[in-house]
Amino acid sequence: MIQAGVVHGDVHLHSATGGEPPQQIPLAPRRFTDRAEELRLLGQTSEAAREDGRPRVVVMSGAGGMGKTALASRFLDGAAEVFPDGLLYADLRGATRTEPLDAGEVLDGFLRALHVSPEAIPVDPAARAGLFRSLTHGRRLALLLDDAVSAAQIRVLLPGQGAHVVLVTTRLQLTGLAMEGARFVEVGPLGDEEAVHLVSGLLEDDRARAEPGAVRDLVGLCGRLPLALCAAASRLALRPRQPVSHIVARLSEERHRLAGLSPVEDLSVRSVFDASYAALPATAQRLYRLLGELPEPGVTAAAVAALLDTSRVEAEDVIDDLVTAHLLEESRVGRYRQHDLVRLHARERAEREEPPEQRREALDRLLAYYLHTAVAADLALNPGRWHLSALFEWVRAHGPGFTDREQALEWLQAELAHLRWCVRVCHDSGRHALAWQFCEALRNLFTLRKYFHVWRETHEHGLASARALGDVSAQALMLTALAGADLNLEESESAGERYRHALALWQQAGHELGRAAALEGCGVAELAEGNPHRARDHFQRALRIHQRRERSRGIALMRRRLGEVTRDCGDYEAALGHFGHALGYFTESAEPYMRVRSLSGLAAAHLGAENTDAAQATLDEALAISQRIGAQAEVAGIHALYAEVAAARQRPAEVREHLSHALAIYTALHAPQAAAIQRRLADLPAEGEG
Repeated sequence: MIQAGVVHGDVHLHSATGGEPPQQIPLAPRRFTDRAEELRLLGQTSEAAREDGRPRVVVMSGAGGMGKTALASRFLDGAAEVFPDGLLYADLRGATRTEPLDAGEVLDGFLRALHVSPEAIPVDPAARAGLFRSLTHGRRLALLLDDAVSAAQIRVLLPGQGAHVVLVTTRLQLTGLAMEGARFVEVGPLGDEEAVHLVSGLLEDDRARAEPGAVRDLVGLCGRLPLALCAAASRLALRPRQPVSHIVARLSEERHRLAGLSPVEDLSVRSVFDASYAALPATAQRLYRLLGELPEPGVTAAAVAALLDTSRVEAEDVIDDLVTAHLLEESRVGRYRQHDLVRLHARERAEREEPPEQRREALDRLLAYYLHTAVAADLALNPGRWHLSALFEWVRAHGPGFTDREQALEWLQAELAHLRWCVRVCHDSGRHALAWQFCEALRNLFTLRKYFHVWRETHEHGLASARALGDVSAQALMLTALAGADLNLEESESAGERYRHALALWQQAGHELGRAAALEGCGVAELAEGNPHRARDHFQRALRIHQRRERSRGIALMRRRLGEVTRDCGDYEAALGHFGHALGYFTESAEPYMRVRSLSGLAAAHLGAENTDAAQATLDEALAISQRIGAQAEVAGIHALYAEVAAARQRPAEVREHLSHALAIYTALHAPQAAAIQRRLADLPAEGEG
């Protein structure tokens, strides 16, 4: 949360629970050899940063499979004490995408990892970069920016002044980072002796000593690439009675077969992958092929179970087969990913060997798993909301469940990259009915965590799919959700247009609760445009719908909205009644955020009625709750209301104090309300006057 404890304009960003520093670096490899010179250089760089308090950038370049990420992970393994403010990681996916990963999304992830709440994260990428630099100023972090494609991509991700170390891995040179004082390290193949040592360590028996010539031949066939060496040695380790010469002969044959099909530089890796793949059990081979078609973020055993149509226990056994063969790696505990070279090989195998019908069926199972689990998570976050998809009621009665809201929210955030991919795949493959249902299942995640870019992208796909189906209700649902994103971004004109379009579609479909949602949105947009009387008409129409259907939560929501309108129109007695009703419901239903919103409105109504004591007491209650749940924007608004109470009591010093608190918070949030608070401060008489 944002703590406004001092009145000097300072603002401290931390989590509502004082969260621990992030530890995001991928697991270091179990076996590691050589790279002593590179590790020494990295150590010197870290020490230099510590001594002068200035950030250092190290660019580690080399071909795929050289072990760049392994080297960086090894250096940062156990470095939490050296970098007490955290270890951040981002896979920029330069080798596997036609466009680099959006820097704004990376910064969003970094800021969340540093416990900046969603409301405090600016929408504008440049503003995000500025907040990241401000937040990291004077601290000591390590960043691993993996698989970069350009210097420009890296520059925007650099932290502020401080004793930071930024490690960049890339297959390019990125000499443009010399402007940032970067050091450049070329990560090439292992030396002959180091490569032999790696193979010997992986075998863990006497075969390397018994067949030194064969081991050296194996090293040569693998091009001394760590990735290829690990895959080949792992295959031997699984067959303790097989001589090293056997795999050498197999790889030699494979290289000849591939010579006319592959670029020379890929022969070492490709031949090893083909041999390792051939040695897998049939089920592991199938999983290997199917994983090649999934998005880059790692999968879990639950997703693999759906993909293979098997139990989770059996899925874990198959995963172990691939991990042991070095064809899959555990990037984080319980989450597995393929190296991008492995992924390409797996995709080629799938295209050649996996029948199209079986690929479709596997994808259908995976999509069903993600959709059902996302629906269950959404229900855990807000069980009282109405839904368009019938799947919600089915899952409520029969489907998987989450033990609490925190677990559900954690799952949705962890799987957001996959859920985003699911929406796109469903749209692109003609599974249109699934596309918009995925969007509906993401509704509460986006409301709570403000992933605006993904919110808009997914729902544009969902809207296109709904139109392809000719489903009027689904179109209205997607438009309503897109308008909600517009409102959050203070684009009230666009929001109003979408809400009006959605309202017409809901009316065409004869969907009353949809009409109520669109009417509420139209009212909020009118309020934002300065039209309270039009807003009141929309809210009253929505209220009547909820009353007819006896929906207590909908009634409470509309009473709060009507409280805002009547307060703005000067009818404070009516406003007190509306806010009081809403507060009673949200207190009983244990919805702290809506309780804060109702309390703030109630306090403003008390203030308008010139009851400053009641306003003060109500604000005290609202502040305590908003600080507890980390609702920064609400904290700022409460301080602005405190300033009005102080002004009514003719206490100018307190007015300035509370406005300064509000300004500090709104400024940290990059919120547009900061300008109005700044003007109010400027209009105050100078201290000591009056």
